[in-house]
Amino acid sequence: MTAYTFQYSKRPGTPAATMPDQVPPDIVAERYNRLMELQREVSQAVNNELLGKSVEVLVSDESGDKQLSGKSRDFRLVHFPASPEIRLGDLVTVTIDQAKPFYIASSQPHLAHIKTRGGDAHAERVKESTTNGVMLGIPSLPKYSF
Repeated sequence: MTAYTFQYSKRPGTPAATMPDQVPPDIVAERYNRLMELQREVSQAVNNELLGKSVEVLVSDESGDKQLSGKSRDFRLVHFPASPEIRLGDLVTVTIDQAKPFYIASSQPHLAHIKTRGGDAHAERVKESTTNGVMLGIPSLPKYSF
């Protein structure tokens, strides 16, 4: 869970900037910090509910030599161990054994792996960049029927 919040600040030329009884910046900051701490607590509690459960993840990022990241079906950030056959764009299923306020993670090998057209496209792009040295335009991909 995430709350997209910002501290209020006056914007010149807006009606709110000239309204009376403005909240002092120190009170704005204190309220914002309280809200963020509450958000962290709620997010941690919600993410703890996934401990021990399997989650399907769309692989979207290499977070280092030995770790991949992606998003679960409910858009949570998930980190998990890399494996040579997993490509960006593929789907994997992992068991969650770590929960933090802003991500969940697995330290175990993936349970399932589904190769996808997105993974095919990424593999083609990587191949093109290593073969040609310069990536120009859109890579050609095999024709797919829908």
